[in-house]
Amino acid sequence: MRGALAASLARIGDLGLFAPPLIFLLGLALPPLALLGQAVLVPCVILLLAMSVGLAEPGRIGAREWPPVLLLTACNLIATPILVHGIALGCGLDEAGGWLVLVAACPAAGGAALVASLLRLPVRPLLLTQLLCFFALPVTAPLIAGLVLEGAVVSAQALFWRVMLMVGLPALLGYALRRALGERRRVVLARPMRGLGVLALGGIALSIAAGLPRLELPAPVWGEALLGLLLASVMGAALGLLAAGVIARDWLPGFALGGAVRNVSLLWSATLGLAPPEGELIMMLGTLWTLLLPALLGLRPERRLRRALALAMLALAML
Repeated sequence: MRGALAASLARIGDLGLFAPPLIFLLGLALPPLALLGQAVLVPCVILLLAMSVGLAEPGRIGAREWPPVLLLTACNLIATPILVHGIALGCGLDEAGGWLVLVAACPAAGGAALVASLLRLPVRPLLLTQLLCFFALPVTAPLIAGLVLEGAVVSAQALFWRVMLMVGLPALLGYALRRALGERRRVVLARPMRGLGVLALGGIALSIAAGLPRLELPAPVWGEALLGLLLASVMGAALGLLAAGVIARDWLPGFALGGAVRNVSLLWSATLGLAPPEGELIMMLGTLWTLLLPALLGLRPERRLRRALALAMLALAML
């Protein structure tokens, strides 16, 4: 029984980059299932980060790892939001532009660690960057929100406790799991652990499917949000490449990924009921992009699912 479960999770981990977009479509087709995803959003975020910690490379953190990690952290928390803010002002985006800046200031997505693991890229630098950004978020996010948004939409105290619950706790759980398994068993169970992370991404995808249909916004707002998120992703990837190119050229692909996709789900859950419809749209679309981009990158190792993903993308475009 345990062997069958582990084998099933391993298959999900190997092919599961394509599962979250497909689960999102399933949630759109079956609203009751999507509501289930909303109910488990916080547990899914916790499970995803715990598995990311479990997948990171073993050993002590070397001194050469810190400079590029700190540089990518600065790019994610400071440089990208500043660039996005400049573009938003240049394009005349008001409220939507402020929320784009807030998304651009989020940490690297948890899905980035899963993709790095699948593509055999270094996981630990992305994980360190993600953790540093998360623990700085209760300070940076309210500050940025106060500068670019009107009203108190991000509570520093509420965000701090969410970081402790949804980042600190799973990080400790992931570390305890590594210690309990030992390095040999952890390597054997890496594929099932990656499968659990993919299932967590699927729960987040269902949460998005439950929230997006409720938003009644004109088409131009959707267009502004999509274009702004695309530009923010491109700039984040470019800064990630720059950060790795300056110090650690071996980490170029992983750092580009860490700059392109952001973990918006924690900030999204912290602003539920406080954000206007434009803000909710950008938060949900930003989270959805963190699920779609890994699937696109997964086309390289999983060519046999190219047709399935193409059909999923077509269905998304039609919706």
